[in-house]
Amino acid sequence: MGLSLTGVVGYQLAVSKINDANGLMNSLQSSFIDDRLDWEHWRANSNIDTQDTYVKVYYDRNNERHTFYSKNTKDYLTKKQRHVPLLNTIEIRDFWHPYYHLYKTNKGIHYEIWVGFHSVTHLFRLIFYTIILVMLVSFLIGTWLISVLAKKLNKPLLNLTKSAQIINQSQPLPEDTQFPVPKNPQEVQELTKEINRLLRQLDERVKLNQQFVSDASHELRTPITAIRGHVQFIQRHGKTHPEIIDRSLGFIDSESLRMQRLVESLLNLSRLDKSTISVTKINMTQVIQEFIEGYRDSISQKIILKLSSDVWALVNSDSLEQIILALLNNASKYSSPEEAITIKLFQANQEVHLEIADGGVGISDEEKNKVFERFYRVDKARNQNIPGTGLGLAIVKRLADLNKITITISDNKPKGTKFDLLFKKG
Repeated sequence: MGLSLTGVVGYQLAVSKINDANGLMNSLQSSFIDDRLDWEHWRANSNIDTQDTYVKVYYDRNNERHTFYSKNTKDYLTKKQRHVPLLNTIEIRDFWHPYYHLYKTNKGIHYEIWVGFHSVTHLFRLIFYTIILVMLVSFLIGTWLISVLAKKLNKPLLNLTKSAQIINQSQPLPEDTQFPVPKNPQEVQELTKEINRLLRQLDERVKLNQQFVSDASHELRTPITAIRGHVQFIQRHGKTHPEIIDRSLGFIDSESLRMQRLVESLLNLSRLDKSTISVTKINMTQVIQEFIEGYRDSISQKIILKLSSDVWALVNSDSLEQIILALLNNASKYSSPEEAITIKLFQANQEVHLEIADGGVGISDEEKNKVFERFYRVDKARNQNIPGTGLGLAIVKRLADLNKITITISDNKPKGTKFDLLFKKG
């Protein structure tokens, strides 16, 4: 923009000088009296700048050339001249001084005028240097302002980095670690909030893993302690009381089976935590019917099927069977043999519902949100010594999440529990 402004101003000044030269030429041509050049009168009354403007007039009379020069013109003409390419009216003398050359002939009289662009070039250089100076000052001020603004913007990031370094140097890491949230700028504030949210999630995951390890250790310690106790009991009294051996071996066998089921459930959960599942469009009516036919004799309760025909949904077939198996086993454990288990499948509002309801002891409202936690067992199960690892419903919840199935728990009137699974329609 500065160069454009300089060019426009320089062009206007050059045009003004050319107009002055044309005006001077007209004045010079009108200085004839009786077809004779009144040179002395014109030179005496002309206001030309003899340091910047030069005039030469010549004509031939009676085989004799008459030549008139303005002041300093003869010295000017002795200087070496060069023409600017494509601009024949511009001459360069004294190395870089430009002049506008105007030549005309009228009634055998030749007029030549050289008008210097000294004032133009001087003003042009002045404007150019001024613009350069302004641009340089603006650049320096802009650089300083950018530096100040960058430091101001980077300060929250530097504080965030320092906080991260302090946290990383803390061994062990404190619980509920959070970064200080700056007020400005908004981008850094949002970034810090997201980092804090991630830290909270990681902290919760660490606590869950620690609780999982603690619960698993506790659940494994119980059968191991019982097994070791019976082994020691046999070692001490087996020879004198051989009748206790069969009873102790039976207890050892049941406890080892319990430990085996617990380990298998733990491995299953561990694999599900790291796995992904592909879902396909399946006929749930057919899958459930075939599965129940093979499972029906595994439990003492009667299974009642209320399945709508040809219900299709997006789900992994193996996951669906594992979920139904775990929920049926859970319903069987908490229900008496006389109580039936009902499986209902239907479509509503472009969604697929699968309900598994039992007539068992039921789950209190306070415990409904906890039963999907690992190793959690309702009080009634613990008090009545109902067998289980406390991992079955945790596996169901993980499989439901992988298949994007919504699962809810409600009371089954007049008694019992109902699990409602919501699938995406296929």
